[in-house]
Amino acid sequence: MPTLRFRLPGDWWATSLLDREAAIAAATRLIRHRIGTTDDRSALRARLRREFTAAIDEAIAGNGQSMFLAIQLVDGLPLPITITVYLLDVELVPAVGTRGDRVLGILRQGLEGSADTGDLTALELAGTSALRRDRIRATAVGSGDDSGSLDVLIVDYWLAVPDTKRVVLVNFSTSMAGLREHLLPFFDALMRVAYWEKQQQPDR
Repeated sequence: MPTLRFRLPGDWWATSLLDREAAIAAATRLIRHRIGTTDDRSALRARLRREFTAAIDEAIAGNGQSMFLAIQLVDGLPLPITITVYLLDVELVPAVGTRGDRVLGILRQGLEGSADTGDLTALELAGTSALRRDRIRATAVGSGDDSGSLDVLIVDYWLAVPDTKRVVLVNFSTSMAGLREHLLPFFDALMRVAYWEKQQQPDR
């Protein structure tokens, strides 16, 4: 089955989620590289490792395939953006054939009946049919006297995998919810230049 690949600008951390221990080890190396190894930052490293591990475990539980974290897109301008790719673990059998619009037509019926808020937008991305839905979710942050809430922009893209009845979900999330009108076109642009890499057939 084809694999979705990205052309991401700037500097990104990326890891496969197919091996949990390797993914956590990669996250640990990133934390040490970005935070340092001094004793006075050990509590911060430990907290970030717990948060990374929780995010990795949540993604793996949803059949997550890979995760990307923006380190720096433009010099001096870090943006907290995370991309997680999921392979939906169901095959849309009722869809007639493998045309992307028909596969997503079946999926759309289920999504429109879900509790998630946000309108679905049909797009052509990465050479296939896609659906996009964006929403802002208030997320609890901190603890005790430092607790509060943070608005997080979540943008989901469901893409029909070419020549199959399978669907890939690409989830973008960022705490820069106030930049929603600017980030949506940016995320769309990233998805337009993504591409499908076919698996090589083993030699016989």
